Amino acid sequence: MAELRSLQVRYRRYRPCVPVARAKARELAHEWGLLHVADQLEWGVTELVTNAVIHGRAPRGSRVVVGYHLADDLLRVDVRDWASGMPRLIPPTPPGEIVREHGRGLATVAALVDRWGVIPRVIGKSVWFEITLGSKETTAPLSEEGRCLPT
Repeated sequence: MAELRSLQVRYRRYRPCVPVARAKARELAHEWGLLHVADQLEWGVTELVTNAVIHGRAPRGSRVVVGYHLADDLLRVDVRDWASGMPRLIPPTPPGEIVREHGRGLATVAALVDRWGVIPRVIGKSVWFEITLGSKETTAPLSEEGRCLPT
């Protein structure tokens, strides 16, 4: 039988909600037994909520809604805002050029998760990502610093 869990959390669209959303993602990883993907979950939520707050040109007082959905071995997170602008993935900085200070969040999310995308809504959009959970074991031993060691 499929394990189904779902939670929706609403935040006021302003910068102080970002660390609150990040802490909630970490808390859910603990509650739902997803410690092996806690960093991916936390980073993904942080980036998408930050984008919704900073770049989502939505009306003052609007909300950012984070939905968490767990079914079997798939965790899906969607971040919805009421702004019409669509996010875009910025290509990597070519070698020898000055690295941009901003604009790498979606590329980082894309590198950390299995799938991601954008769903336009009548009003606003949902930016989502999915993490395939698989085994709760790490695929490589970790060093003291938490980095994967060669196998």
